[in-house]
Amino acid sequence: STYFVFKTIMEAFIHWKSHFPKKEVYGLARINKPFIISGQKNNDKKLFLTEKKSLPFLMKNNESADSEVWEIDFFSRPVLNKAGKRLWELIIVNKNETFEHIEAIPNNLINSKELRKRIKQQIISAPIKPKVIKFFRSQMFNMINIALSELDVTIKPSRKTYSLLNKINQREETVYPEMEGYKPFMRDFQSYQTLKKTPERMPDALRGEKYLFASIGESGIKEIVDQSPSFYDSYISSDKLQIEKNIPGIIIFSERSRSLSSWLDSIELFSLDCDIEQKNVCLDCGLDTQYLFARLSEEQIKEAKIFEEEKNVSKGLHFIAIQKSIEKKEIDGFWLLKSNLS
Repeated sequence: STYFVFKTIMEAFIHWKSHFPKKEVYGLARINKPFIISGQKNNDKKLFLTEKKSLPFLMKNNESADSEVWEIDFFSRPVLNKAGKRLWELIIVNKNETFEHIEAIPNNLINSKELRKRIKQQIISAPIKPKVIKFFRSQMFNMINIALSELDVTIKPSRKTYSLLNKINQREETVYPEMEGYKPFMRDFQSYQTLKKTPERMPDALRGEKYLFASIGESGIKEIVDQSPSFYDSYISSDKLQIEKNIPGIIIFSERSRSLSSWLDSIELFSLDCDIEQKNVCLDCGLDTQYLFARLSEEQIKEAKIFEEEKNVSKGLHFIAIQKSIEKKEIDGFWLLKSNLS
């Protein structure tokens, strides 16, 4: 047996699958991070630590930190006016939910020029100017993209518009039903979701070496936040974080962990999904892009099922962490994701 002994806050049994058939190495692993290895629910079981051959990743330069991020939506709502036409609204919120602007737009002014004018007015009057503007609605990509193209902002098509979707859900539940002409059958259900499709192959400019399934609790996440990883993002600010049970995720090990973290940070990472039927692990990012991250071996199917079950229980909460190796203490990248936004 080989023993790994590091600074720890919890222990887990690990079953290490050797490259050689039928040869298994068991050991008590003490991990120097606030993770519980594998998705197993009982610590008295042997847990799988899965080693993978090189996985392809692309390296990109990291963008500078955003001081102010706006999330916008420009679309029709489930309300008909007296002329029988749908209500159109422009909704703008910032990521921290300290700024919002909502206005109805006449039906004869639904165009990119008018949209640009109204967004520009809000930028001029805003106490803090946005550096980045995100939008999630693929149906409106052309109009919104054209409207934003002449503004001094970075445009990011993204499903990671958590504050915006919260605002839309709130209005769907409490505002529109009180309006005259409300039509519940016209509600906008899960418009950020994309149809299942064949994932694209990952570009091969950068390669990771290993990954494993794990889980983490609220205190562990806050410990990671205190470490100030070079690349960090969360669907919610750490001071609002409330997690009752451990959430599932994966830890990726790579000698180029910072470069890999930089690339993942640049693609608007939305979720990680295990397709048990196709034996794929996929990364969802941007508006509708899906990359094939890895293929599941027969030994990993059970872990992948547990990952998806626990993600469902946690209402879509999961994470991705990146570090150089299991021996290193530093986490270079950490993303707390939420794929169920309803």
